[in-house]
Amino acid sequence: MSLKFISILLLFHFCFYYSCEEKLTPPNSLRLDFVVIAQDTTGFMELLEGKTFVDSARVFVNSYSYHNTYEDFTDENGQVVFQSILPDRYSVSITRFLSPDEVMKVTGVRIARVLNGQIKEIEVSGGVCSTTVYLYPSQLGSIVFSEIYYNGAPPPPPYYYHDQFTELYNNSDSVMYLDGLIIADVEYGYVDDEYIHAVHAYMFPGSGTDYPLNPGEFVIIAQDAIDHTEANANSVDLSGADFEYYAPNGPDVDNPDVENMIMVHHKYGYDFLYSVMNCGIVLLRVDDPYAVGYDNFDNILFPKEGVIDGVEYRDNLSEVEYKRLSSDIDAGLTGGFEAYRGKSIERKIGYYREGRAILLDNNNSSIDFEVLSRPTPGYIHGVEGSGS
Repeated sequence: MSLKFISILLLFHFCFYYSCEEKLTPPNSLRLDFVVIAQDTTGFMELLEGKTFVDSARVFVNSYSYHNTYEDFTDENGQVVFQSILPDRYSVSITRFLSPDEVMKVTGVRIARVLNGQIKEIEVSGGVCSTTVYLYPSQLGSIVFSEIYYNGAPPPPPYYYHDQFTELYNNSDSVMYLDGLIIADVEYGYVDDEYIHAVHAYMFPGSGTDYPLNPGEFVIIAQDAIDHTEANANSVDLSGADFEYYAPNGPDVDNPDVENMIMVHHKYGYDFLYSVMNCGIVLLRVDDPYAVGYDNFDNILFPKEGVIDGVEYRDNLSEVEYKRLSSDIDAGLTGGFEAYRGKSIERKIGYYREGRAILLDNNNSSIDFEVLSRPTPGYIHGVEGSGS
């Protein structure tokens, strides 16, 4: 093949490629305005401000095809206008944090609350489009997920994921007890169901008050409580973890110096492995974990009202149509990075109370979490915590 022919071929490829690329983006003449209206369903805003619309609500709009993300706040009329966006299918999620002072004016109780709403798919096309999103109350967690490291360590060796861990934090002003709490990963396809469909579920040991967690304290649950840097220099040392997931039905690592979580349900695999790409993780408490039973696909069922906190992550944040958690548990998504990058997701600090960090808890991972380039077990933004 001659050099001239190769040059012509490359030029043809170049022109064809860029002509196709150009057609993927509609011209500015096709752009339009999209109006989002936040509507309260609780009566709280009417009692507080004499209106049913929700002002100062944080609105996230995500494009399905172009992966564009827009963010803004509603005005005094509960509206926000996203100008000059491209016609496409969009998802909308809205969160309004109700401060303790606002709740105090209505209820007489000084406690924070959150309103959340979500539309998973809406077609935006033709002129000015508008949609109303109804906001419902969400329960704030006293114990929250402060960090989840699921991503896997960078090579070498390749595909090292045994270093996953979950970190919990007591975000309240009172001593909380871990005894009987369950951590579970959620199966896809049941977001609107009244039950959590869990692939795996592990429970903290104890008879009720054996494992206290003081305000501002962390607890770390490792997949394998060992020093993983010995196997992968890019990994993390979890030999000092407080608890360890241990699956007795296979060749799982068991550190005898670290307390084991109790296996409630284990659908497959030799360990409680979180997906390195996308999953929903929940913390819950129920009187009897086996009371409801199982679905037809061997997932254990838990009532949704037992959920204390939930976090959902994906490698592609535009894929909101595949969400596993409903908006009252987690109205957003966090993550947004490829597998085996050694990255972690961590809850942000909202403010400090008497020197203790109070973490954000809007029940919306898009707002509450940020991405860390390295996991930080037992720490938040360099603020050291202590285990249980």
